[in-house]
Amino acid sequence: MTAPKADGGLRIAICGIQTLFTRGGAELHLESLARELALRGHRVDIVKLPFSWSKAELLQDALVWRLIKVDADVLIATNFPSYFAKHHNKVVWLFHQHRHLYELYGTQWSVFGREEQDADIRRVVTAADSRFILEARRIFTGSRNVADRLRRFNGIEAAALYHPPPLYRSLHFEEYGDFILMPTRFQPNKRPELLLDALRCCRSSIRAVVVGSGPLEADMRRRAEKYGLEDRVRFAGTVDDATLIDLYARCAAVFYAPYDEDYGYVTLEAFYSRKPVVTTADSGGVLEFVADGETGLVTSVDPEAIAQAIDRLAWSRDLCRDFGTAGFERVGAISWDDAIAKLLDDRGSAWPAPTDAGPTPRERGQI
Repeated sequence: MTAPKADGGLRIAICGIQTLFTRGGAELHLESLARELALRGHRVDIVKLPFSWSKAELLQDALVWRLIKVDADVLIATNFPSYFAKHHNKVVWLFHQHRHLYELYGTQWSVFGREEQDADIRRVVTAADSRFILEARRIFTGSRNVADRLRRFNGIEAAALYHPPPLYRSLHFEEYGDFILMPTRFQPNKRPELLLDALRCCRSSIRAVVVGSGPLEADMRRRAEKYGLEDRVRFAGTVDDATLIDLYARCAAVFYAPYDEDYGYVTLEAFYSRKPVVTTADSGGVLEFVADGETGLVTSVDPEAIAQAIDRLAWSRDLCRDFGTAGFERVGAISWDDAIAKLLDDRGSAWPAPTDAGPTPRERGQI
């Protein structure tokens, strides 16, 4: 058990990496956790070290975490390699490991698995992960999917610990409109092109609003033009929170089909807005929330199959309502109170309720 200071609060360091000029789900998670801990009377700092994903600097950047001293009552480590840090009261809340060296190794989405030395790097990182994660007093993961990977590759058992998305206090329902929403990063493993490939197969006249940016943006725009979808697809780019919340509130449904996702805020944001989600059978953590025919529709990775699912929702607002309501109920039990109580193994429900400070303004679209 972690003992509180005399003033009732703990000094908590949340550790994570900083990929320069990149902002995504991990960064939002760190900020949300820090905010929620502070609302409960703790002193919180986020400790970040720059990290390069290049092969040449990978091990060097990882081992820097073993050299630093973090003076705090509790250290919460998150993604690779922040859990390399040494601390007497280390808690791991694993977002994900170095995916390129684990489940993505040797696939089209990984830079590892093509050269002779890659297997050696993989062995070193796997051994280090197993050793340094096991130093923690408590080990959690962001989802069952991440827990399954940790068990499969490292033989380590961990409990999945869900948390609400950053905008959960502001997300709401207005209507089931005439468009499907896809908020995502335009990068290969997020597979944003699946929506466009499906949309040209749709028999309904449903439109799409695409939120986000990334390396595939130009290709997405060319694809929309090639398919003659310019009048049915709006590329909204990176939007602010208020705009994103409004889009969730008014869309008919949400499309989100990344490959083997860790957790995925998009799914939860859709459900907090009472909207169904269309996804695919290989989307990983998304499937911990999207049940086919209950909270959304799960299809194969096939444009025709995805199009049929989208059409079903486009033609039936009752179906959207039923699935969306079930999704809202599915996420109703997820709370920061529960997550923080388990992370700190401390005062649990006796903690004071947080002040409803609302979400922090941020630029969005890089989910």
